[in-house]
Amino acid sequence: MKSTNTSFYQKTEARQSRSPSAIVIGGGFAGIVAAHALKNAAFQCVKWLVHTNYSFGFPVDMGAAWLHGVCNENPLASWIGRLGLPIYRTSGDNSVLYDHDLESYALFDGDGHQVPQDLVEKVGKANKLRYETNEDMSIAQAVKLVMERHSI
Repeated sequence: MKSTNTSFYQKTEARQSRSPSAIVIGGGFAGIVAAHALKNAAFQCVKWLVHTNYSFGFPVDMGAAWLHGVCNENPLASWIGRLGLPIYRTSGDNSVLYDHDLESYALFDGDGHQVPQDLVEKVGKANKLRYETNEDMSIAQAVKLVMERHSI
């Protein structure tokens, strides 16, 4: 009579014959590169999620948006090149950042047109608002709050 129970040895052997699995959570471009490296190392079922926010009436990628150190030595540079993504060099007053003290930097859209300074300031104030409360809120709620405070 054949036993229907699988032995410990058989279970261990079956586990060792399968590829390991991994989950990559977050990390933007670094997460994508990590997932790719894991896949190349024979990890099984590597998946990632791209998060796009449509609440503004147009798509906004909530993932990777900034690459520090654009040079050939940066492991992400080859990915960006292969994907054909545009790279905009930024520095100082020609940056796409708005710092935490609301000191302005020029902000440009994907077509290279400068975003109006008043809009940059409103978004900066909305961003600063998030530190005034422990309550979670969407960026749309924060912008609405700032606009109400300033009767806009």
